[in-house]
Amino acid sequence: MKRIMIYMAVLLMGISMSNGEVAAQEADEARIYTIVVDRFLNADSGNDISVTDDEDAPLPFGGDFEGIQNNLDYIEKMGFDTLMLSPVFDKADEDYLGYDVEAYGEVEAAFGGAEAFRDLIDAAHGRDMEVVVDMPATMADGYTALEDPELNALQQSYYDMIDAEFIDFTNADNQTRYKEMAQAFVDEYDVDGVSMTLVQDGIDAESFMPEGVTTYGIIPGEGMSAEGFDHVNDPAMTNQLTESFSTTDREIPEHPTDGTLLLADHWFSERFTKSAVEENMFPGTRISQLTAYLYAYPGPIAFQYGTEVALNGDDIPHVHRQMDLWTDQEVVDYIESLNNVLSQHPNMFEGEREILKNEDGHYVQRYYTSDVDFILNLNDTSVTENAEIPIESQDEGKMLSGLLIGDLLRSSDMEDDAFLAVLDREETELYAVIEERGFNNGYIYAGLLIFGGFGIFIWIVARRGRRSGE
Repeated sequence: MKRIMIYMAVLLMGISMSNGEVAAQEADEARIYTIVVDRFLNADSGNDISVTDDEDAPLPFGGDFEGIQNNLDYIEKMGFDTLMLSPVFDKADEDYLGYDVEAYGEVEAAFGGAEAFRDLIDAAHGRDMEVVVDMPATMADGYTALEDPELNALQQSYYDMIDAEFIDFTNADNQTRYKEMAQAFVDEYDVDGVSMTLVQDGIDAESFMPEGVTTYGIIPGEGMSAEGFDHVNDPAMTNQLTESFSTTDREIPEHPTDGTLLLADHWFSERFTKSAVEENMFPGTRISQLTAYLYAYPGPIAFQYGTEVALNGDDIPHVHRQMDLWTDQEVVDYIESLNNVLSQHPNMFEGEREILKNEDGHYVQRYYTSDVDFILNLNDTSVTENAEIPIESQDEGKMLSGLLIGDLLRSSDMEDDAFLAVLDREETELYAVIEERGFNNGYIYAGLLIFGGFGIFIWIVARRGRRSGE
């Protein structure tokens, strides 16, 4: 009963929180779900080409646009507002990933073709979701080849299988031809953005990428740089995130301030789950903690399909396993809950941020807004941790209301002009700094009447049962 009453009080306080209208941050906060089209879900077997059920063979599994469209609700509920698709162009029949391009002017028939592609985009737009397509850097007729591509081990393994050559994006003729092709593609299909997984250092996206859409540069390995993209990932940051969140008690990198694209993993990287398993940690908890960190970032993030159900793998084709929508539902539920909380507070990212603590896996950050401030308390350590949250001048007479777990910190929980927040190991709480108030007695009395009346009813039924048996 006590737990129920506390839950009711927290819920009612959350409902009664200030709800002033504040403009959301102008920065791009895209929540991107990256999908290898062939590996997500096969909804239409009628378009299957060279399909196998052998997970050890680098051949198509039959995934298609319809399979993605049928699961937009699943993706949206987790908070993703952008799909990033692996290449969708006409490809060799036995290629599953899409970089063995045969014609840039056509959409791959095995994925459903142009009509199914348009249907997917229309369905996504109907949900205010955007669609980004990865543009291959691989050769097709009419381009001059790059002599020395820079590839990580997974790229090298895959591209050796398809015997790929690459477009030299420092060549002026290549730039013009590619930009015209890409512009025609995004205009025809109303695509919202394009990405490119880079194989060449020092290129300028403005010279060959289309205009009027968001552009993302995916750098698979350290030592490369690129200009002209709206957002680029930092591979060193990706590696650091993997190292930090695959286990506990490791330093967590601070959120970037320059719009860097944060990646959990990518289709040309090892799965995040693999690192957690190697550390003998429970993948579900590791994924949940990483997700909380990513979703609390006021910038674009990309989350590889299946990470939420702990897909594993470290080589081609095992990093691209078939999606299993029903594995580890607990993690999916957590991500949905996290999204529900954050979506109710779009002003959280509108102002400045301040790191209050970052020590051996304990990361505490304050978000300043024009309305309600927020405090992220991420305990990614192996023990219960305390965090002293300083009282600022605007905090007088206020309390911390936990939005994820329901922790409440009042003035009575202060020590030396600071709130003392205690959080169990491997847990995350997000506090809203709100006016201190007592429990709403009216609601509590109503709850007592309801539960009390139910108890009396049970007592009467039981008593009558005893009488009838006498």
